[in-house]
Amino acid sequence: MRLPRLPLITALALLFFFAYITGVRLAYSLFYALVLLFAVSYLWSRLAVDNLLLERESPEGQYQVGDDFEEHFAVRNRSWIPIPLIELTDFSNLPGYDPGRVFSLKGRRVRRWTSRGRFKQRGLFTFGPVELRFGDPFGLFPRILRVAASRSVVVYPVIRPVGSLEALAPSAAGDEQLRGRVLDVPPNATSIREYVPTDSVKRIHWASSARLGRLMSRSFETREGGDAWIVLDLQAGVHAGSAPDSTLEYAMSICASMTDAALRRGGAIGLVCNDSRLSVIEAARGDQQRKKLFEHFTLAQADGNVPLATLLNSQREHWRHRGGLIVITPSPDERWVEALLDLGVRGNRSLVVYLDPRGFGGTQPSLGAAGRWRQALNWWVIKGPDDFEPAVERRLAAV
Repeated sequence: MRLPRLPLITALALLFFFAYITGVRLAYSLFYALVLLFAVSYLWSRLAVDNLLLERESPEGQYQVGDDFEEHFAVRNRSWIPIPLIELTDFSNLPGYDPGRVFSLKGRRVRRWTSRGRFKQRGLFTFGPVELRFGDPFGLFPRILRVAASRSVVVYPVIRPVGSLEALAPSAAGDEQLRGRVLDVPPNATSIREYVPTDSVKRIHWASSARLGRLMSRSFETREGGDAWIVLDLQAGVHAGSAPDSTLEYAMSICASMTDAALRRGGAIGLVCNDSRLSVIEAARGDQQRKKLFEHFTLAQADGNVPLATLLNSQREHWRHRGGLIVITPSPDERWVEALLDLGVRGNRSLVVYLDPRGFGGTQPSLGAAGRWRQALNWWVIKGPDDFEPAVERRLAAV
């Protein structure tokens, strides 16, 4: 509890004036007691702030939505004076996580505890900063100790099983035709990485090794699948619900899952979306492509103003004679379906992953006429957070 200092200082001044005028001994005694109280309180808080230490061990690196984590805290009092009240306030930007608490700490003691949580939302998050509020026992000189943020984590969308999707199969048309068994397809050297003892001598990239002064190996990717393009609808106002059970979060999870499935089978995958930057990531294979796409899926928001139909029409020539299209959207506007049919992507049936906004708490209508397009498109309809099943089981092909 913090006592107001201004009234006490005013009372101290009036008491001194009264003692000086009257010469009453009791008035002088009260005056000296108040002066001593101020001095002790100031020294107490000063010693506390100079000897209080906070240690925090936070996770770092890369995680997925749904992963559990834990932090370790230690507040150390290196002085001999006790601190009657300490309030720890955490300013981490991680949704749904608050490790703050209130406690007391004796002299020469350490208070330790473990705080546990779960990553419930994708994004880039920072643990901290932290504030420690404390002071003297009389609350005359409160102190604040601020500790800056130390570590950050990247939380990727959760990867779900999506099965064997039509649009991820090798393309029947395109600039590059791959024939024969997977083992017969020549490998594709996509990047250079650090040499590990299990690498063959044939994989060593001698030019890079000589330039960097350490052994470097070529990283190979087998070209098994054809190109696949994810068309992600990020128009503002289209998505429904709130994280983690929203159409936006599920769309990002599906994008990450399909990207993972495509790259694992050796296919090339790219991305086009109608966010505020109209982002385009060219189709490619390998670990670098995975990292690039996953970073986009982690940080992207539904902030675009270009309708999905306009986006499809603008990319007409870019997609012609390329791989399959995977359109992911909750939009009830039928114009984007007509634009998708007009693209005429040869050799592949486009896959539509439709997130029904009503199942995620939205008020906008559903795309009720999807049945009429089943003869031309493959459909995967997700009616809500509890309706997600592998696409190999739920794929709605033409029947």
